[in-house]
Amino acid sequence: MVELEASKTILSLPKITGEQQLQAISTLQNLLSVPRTVTRFSAVRILNKIAMKNPERIMVCNTELETLINDTNRSIATYAITTLLKTGNSENVDRLIKTISTFMDDISDEFKIIVIDAVRTLSLKFQNKYKSMLTFLNDVLRDEGGFKFKNVIVEAMFDIIKFIPNSRDSALEMLCDFIEDCEYPELAVRILHLLGDEGPKTTNPTLYVRHIYNRVVLENSIVRSSAVIALSKFALIGDKSLQKSITILLTRCLNDVDDEVRDRAALSLKLLTQNDTEQAKKFIAPDFVYSLPILEQRLASYVSGDKDSFDSPFDIKSIPLVLQMMNLIIITMI
Repeated sequence: MVELEASKTILSLPKITGEQQLQAISTLQNLLSVPRTVTRFSAVRILNKIAMKNPERIMVCNTELETLINDTNRSIATYAITTLLKTGNSENVDRLIKTISTFMDDISDEFKIIVIDAVRTLSLKFQNKYKSMLTFLNDVLRDEGGFKFKNVIVEAMFDIIKFIPNSRDSALEMLCDFIEDCEYPELAVRILHLLGDEGPKTTNPTLYVRHIYNRVVLENSIVRSSAVIALSKFALIGDKSLQKSITILLTRCLNDVDDEVRDRAALSLKLLTQNDTEQAKKFIAPDFVYSLPILEQRLASYVSGDKDSFDSPFDIKSIPLVLQMMNLIIITMI
């Protein structure tokens, strides 16, 4: 216990020399092979945290960490393999991913999230290995798990699409299959938004149109509304050859029972008839949005005012604009 606490304290110091750090890591390395389970768990967890910032320092422990992969305690095995993923190289990536797959069902969502974060970091580090990473993420996405776990997987796939362009088509197809049976509307909405942005850029956009329209037919009103906008993007800012087919699909949405779905379909059809791409982008994929809390406050004040206040129209220009990218960052953080 004294060795663990001393090593942990030394490694957390802001001003620490390389020699002091090496001594503390060496102590933890020795503790990885002791019989006591709680000691091995504590040591590997501290090393895992160090690997987030200085993975090269932990490479001296790789032999001991390899041994812990087969530890009977799955929590220890999880920390060991995620630490190895952070310090690994392109030669052993596939083997580590295959090993992880064998015990993912035996660990809790909390440890699964740790694994997914490590895989996401590794996939961006070794971009030529994106196929095996996507296959692994797609497999665990189909497993049982809570919203937080599924959201981390989707985030990882989003990052791979963003930073590894060659992965786009494969990753989007996997996400399309996932939303066919997705139990979380929040995730379905995010994926539909991504499909609307990235789908028109792919080599076969009609594939994604079919999956998106299935959501209009089968899902709740929130998901249907997002699906309508995603469909609109394929016709308005994507391949013009799809406009006729998309128009037919959007026209069917005018009979939807939900006001939001009908309004979005009507707006999209109006923009299609105008054939003005720039105007369509302002409505369908705007760079700026209004600050919704302030807009709500001003509208409530306007409506609750006396009758004289209605003599002048509501001034929408008084509402500050917010960058769309900033909104996405805030949503992601929440």
